[in-house]
Amino acid sequence: MSVKALAFALLCGCSANDDVPAPQVSAVTPDASPPGTIVTVSGAYFCQRPDTGSDDDPDCAVAGTVDFGNVPGTTSDWTDTAIMVEVPSGITGSVEVDVTAQGRTSNGVGFTVQ
Repeated sequence: MSVKALAFALLCGCSANDDVPAPQVSAVTPDASPPGTIVTVSGAYFCQRPDTGSDDDPDCAVAGTVDFGNVPGTTSDWTDTAIMVEVPSGITGSVEVDVTAQGRTSNGVGFTVQ
């Protein structure tokens, strides 16, 4: 971070990820499955780091949570644009899936637990 950017951040009270949008979920694939199934949550800004312009999509240094309603799923792979997560048990029916990374929560996307 440049001295000018650091000074601005200190003066305005900005945090390190203020220039990065909150996580954004675009889809859950498949959009319906039973507990125990691994699904893919697609979207953007899951790593909460600035875009470097690189075409690669490395794993995030710090991951967060993927919630099916209020029940967290178990993640197995987490990149800036895709998360592999196991559908948790103990829930059925329609729920919203959202991602929380570094304290910031995404929009919810509909999902059906069969």
